[in-house]
Amino acid sequence: MSKQRNIILYIGTSIDGYIANNDGTLEWLEKTEVEGDSGYNSLLERIDTVVMGKGTYDVIRGFDIDYPYSNYKNYVFSNSLSGSDEYAQFINEDVKTFINNLKQKPGKDIWLIGGGYLAREFFKENLIDEFQLAIAPIVLGKGISLYTGDDITQNYSLTKVEKLGQLAMLHYIKK
Repeated sequence: MSKQRNIILYIGTSIDGYIANNDGTLEWLEKTEVEGDSGYNSLLERIDTVVMGKGTYDVIRGFDIDYPYSNYKNYVFSNSLSGSDEYAQFINEDVKTFINNLKQKPGKDIWLIGGGYLAREFFKENLIDEFQLAIAPIVLGKGISLYTGDDITQNYSLTKVEKLGQLAMLHYIKK
């Protein structure tokens, strides 16, 4: 029997839990001194699928580079778009139902790229199997939060802590 695919939330955050500025930009994270690849390359080897919200997709598409996830199956949750474009299939359905169905299909693990609103839906539905959190040494005080606004309690087990330059990388798995 094949193993069920895991949902991995691999994301950078400020000390106070913000994953982006209000406009979705990440210059504060990009300026953080990092040693090594912070687990990014090993993550990419483990996955064959990425999921994200439309805001995150728009930010990534706005970078002045080729789309970095074109070798993976891309699902973008959107309330305004349907169908697909050259990179992604747009999803406008119940997150829990869609993800539970996706996890049953054969394949590698699935990376939940972001953003904050979609991640909170995954938290509310207890869909995150593994949590890789890169904490940058900055307090933002405002922006897009990973946690705010919902009554969510979930327990994870800490499996690894790494210092990668100025990033603290924490690895958790669902209990």
